[in-house]
Amino acid sequence: MCGKWLLAGIGVVAVLMAGAVVSARGVGLEAGRAGAPDAEIGDAGAELVSVFLLLGEQADLTSAATIEDWTARGRAVYAALSEVAGRTQPRVLNRLARLKAAGHVQAVQPLWIVNAIAVRADAETLKTLAAWPEVARIVPNRKLEPPGVEMAAGQAQAPAGVEWGVSKIRAPEVWTTYQVNGAGAVAANVDTGVDFTHPALVNQYRGNLSVFGENAVSNGVFDHNFNWYDPTGVHPAPVAVEGSHGTHVMGTEVGWDGGANQIGVAPGATWIAAYGCCPDNLTLLLAQQFMLAPTDLAGNNANPALRPHVLNQSWGGPGGSEIFQPALAALRASGIFSSISAGNMGSACGTLGSPGDNPLVFSVGSTDSSDAIAGSSSRGPNPFSGRTGPEVSAPGVMVRSSIAGGGYQNYSGTSMAAPHVAGAVALLISLEPRLAGQVEQIEELLRKTAVPRTSTQSCGGVAGSAVPNNAFGWGRLDVKAAADLVWQAGYLAGRVTSSGLPMAGATVTFSRMGKSLTTMTHAEGDFRVVAGAGVWTVEVKAFGYAPALHANVTVSQDQTTAVDADLAALPAAVVHGRVTDSVTGEGAPALVMLANEASAAPVFADASGMYSLPVPATTRGPVATVDITAQHPGFHPLTQSAAVSGTVALDFSLSARPNYTCLDDRQPGGPVFNWQDASDGVTYHLSDDASTAFLPLAQPFTYFGTPYTTVTVNSNGYIYFTNAWWSRVQMMLPFEGPPNAALTALGEDLNPAQGTQGLVHVKSTANAFIAQWQAVEHWASGDPETFEIILDLPTGAVTYQYQTLSWPDYTTVGLEDAAGSVGQLYSYANSAALQGGRAVRFTPASGNGVSWGCDHAYTLTAAPVVAANTVTYHLHWNEVGFGGAASAVLTATVPASSTFVAAAGGVQPQGGVLTWNLGNLRPRASGQAWFTVRPHGAQALTTATISDQSGQARTVTAAASAPGMVWMPMMMKDE
Repeated sequence: MCGKWLLAGIGVVAVLMAGAVVSARGVGLEAGRAGAPDAEIGDAGAELVSVFLLLGEQADLTSAATIEDWTARGRAVYAALSEVAGRTQPRVLNRLARLKAAGHVQAVQPLWIVNAIAVRADAETLKTLAAWPEVARIVPNRKLEPPGVEMAAGQAQAPAGVEWGVSKIRAPEVWTTYQVNGAGAVAANVDTGVDFTHPALVNQYRGNLSVFGENAVSNGVFDHNFNWYDPTGVHPAPVAVEGSHGTHVMGTEVGWDGGANQIGVAPGATWIAAYGCCPDNLTLLLAQQFMLAPTDLAGNNANPALRPHVLNQSWGGPGGSEIFQPALAALRASGIFSSISAGNMGSACGTLGSPGDNPLVFSVGSTDSSDAIAGSSSRGPNPFSGRTGPEVSAPGVMVRSSIAGGGYQNYSGTSMAAPHVAGAVALLISLEPRLAGQVEQIEELLRKTAVPRTSTQSCGGVAGSAVPNNAFGWGRLDVKAAADLVWQAGYLAGRVTSSGLPMAGATVTFSRMGKSLTTMTHAEGDFRVVAGAGVWTVEVKAFGYAPALHANVTVSQDQTTAVDADLAALPAAVVHGRVTDSVTGEGAPALVMLANEASAAPVFADASGMYSLPVPATTRGPVATVDITAQHPGFHPLTQSAAVSGTVALDFSLSARPNYTCLDDRQPGGPVFNWQDASDGVTYHLSDDASTAFLPLAQPFTYFGTPYTTVTVNSNGYIYFTNAWWSRVQMMLPFEGPPNAALTALGEDLNPAQGTQGLVHVKSTANAFIAQWQAVEHWASGDPETFEIILDLPTGAVTYQYQTLSWPDYTTVGLEDAAGSVGQLYSYANSAALQGGRAVRFTPASGNGVSWGCDHAYTLTAAPVVAANTVTYHLHWNEVGFGGAASAVLTATVPASSTFVAAAGGVQPQGGVLTWNLGNLRPRASGQAWFTVRPHGAQALTTATISDQSGQARTVTAAASAPGMVWMPMMMKDE
């Protein structure tokens, strides 16, 4: 892996910009300061901090995927991104210019791949910047680390002709069977730089005019414009800036010296590269921007038509980043396939790195020459979606490839596995150019044609014997099997309806040669996929409808075969019964839902345990059956099958399990804030990502039913009981990935810096243990936090108290058991709106003693899109955590001085408020809504809230400049 940033794991899918949209990095921000952008902000010369100003309006790229022409699609995405940035940034840049002149800001760098501006500013200035109406959020700059791979000792082995990994994925069979080697495809990496003079790479470099120039020229003539980018401006030609990692990766993608060193999967493809890993976040982000629209060496004349088809990247770390999330989304929208290393944090479960855990990329695990999973290869499940991960695995152990200076060396790691996938994508596009830009189809093709591999390791409740699993994903990459399914391709296309009405989200499965691929229908019920010439079987399914099967569907090269389906609704049935405690017989108000049906709404049993769940009579085998799960935070979940016909009785008897109920000082019966100072105890001068030794407790502390006699305190705001040594914090709770048996009071990347940026005090008494973080700053520095964890040893109760908080926006609060399977998530990305004076108490309980509501949290964004005379707000929400939600509601205010136009679902405003009743939500549910207004003032401001019956809520505010309000730009770029 090329890098690390420790940031709260912001939720996936579309909801990654979580929390109150107008937010300050620091304390004391009052509402209404937007009208005073040049208010008093302190003395110049204060310490400056690197941040990104994330602006509220982001480009709408949803229609890009419908554009099949490669050049037109890239230009459309670039135009949308640059238009929003060019329209919304100038006013902010003009203000920043005044602050820069006064010495309050430096290094102002506007971006367009994300509508954001990088800046260095002092703490007081950041408060003012956060209050500006255009600024949605202040996003921190996070630490990055150089690549981490294992290098074999001594010199690499002699050339093997075709290297073992290239042969293992059957690339040579594609070369010989179909006479393609990657020609016509462009591969890339954002890495540590590439030695373009290497004999195995120089002839594939797109800037080599002797090979790729329009006219024949002499050898040694190169044009690096549009083919190489160094954001630092130091290196005008491709070079290995930070070691050989990028050179090695590129060799596996496309390398061949024309002789015995056949190290690359697609040696006929061309390559371009950018240095981005890993000076800082801005360098990395600028490299992403170059990939979407390559520029000349001066950074001008951006040309998205020259973007690569496939991009390999190996940077990452635990947790997600809301500044890279929209950048990855933009790359995907433009049609660039992103192959990403899964990470080298294995072999424990739940160790996927980010962005390898992001659904916008294709993560790759590492295997050896015998197809065994590498011990260091990160495992799933995905902490946000719960899906298995990685997507596939590929050769990554003792991979021989190019290194700087013209030599070769064996490296190991998922960084070596991912470029096998990148090269495979280049091969497939060379074989079938229609696949260019069809990211979802290529992903599905690689998953479903992988060689199934299993292990003895079970993770995330998925057996290692299952496929997919959380070690290998769908299996080991097989590019020949993928190529077989798209050779001499045409299209399968159709429209799915029910009673003539279009059905969005129906699953279309098309099968041939023992492989089955799937796609989903779009909003109008249509689908279109690339399919190789031959006879296919097509099946169409949708929840609650009888499937439609089309056998012997023939696809001919360059032709479109139509496959339409009109699905009949299945008869309705009802499963009802009672959920009880297996010991006491008392009713349990459990969540009851159809298993493995994400679109099926759940129900909640009442206080007596009675429930009634409508289900369709789906057919599985000769008898109509359904699988139903009952779950409750105080009980072990239980799944049972029931034959369905009419009304069916099905009771559940649940076994209680240890957990905690939680209350804060705002709730009846909650704790009273009463700071317990521990500064007279033992003081630790911890460094970044550091833990104390195992500290003895005065008496055993029972945690999730297990007594512990020692505890460890970590600098990142948590303590834990396992006999292991953890450094990083887990942002999703509970989760199988380390650390486990943890109590997380303010999980973030905190940096005491050996006492220079805060202290950790520990105090032990006969009946209590207190860990106190005193003015501990965030990485790299700034925004001190003072909080504590108090263990009541006799009762097992836990109290978190917050004395002063500076910047809790990215923090996680909760606890989990030793397996990471049971726990409570009190706050995620500051969903609980933490502030100084807050106290939270977790009390041991089981069964019905554990209440709903502390087991999930929400993320919510409101993104405005400005058109000719309207503004459309796109609301995206995620329910984060393992619990469901009862009677969820989404609301949004119609901006003042605006005229309502329309809203999703035909919702009409009542009293200026739009309301969408979301009903009961399954765990990890997500969704979206939209509404359009015609503003009459200079700015349109809306406030959106999602809430549920348990009291969980999340509110965001979004502002948009009214159509036509455009400021002349004053672009600034500091070198």
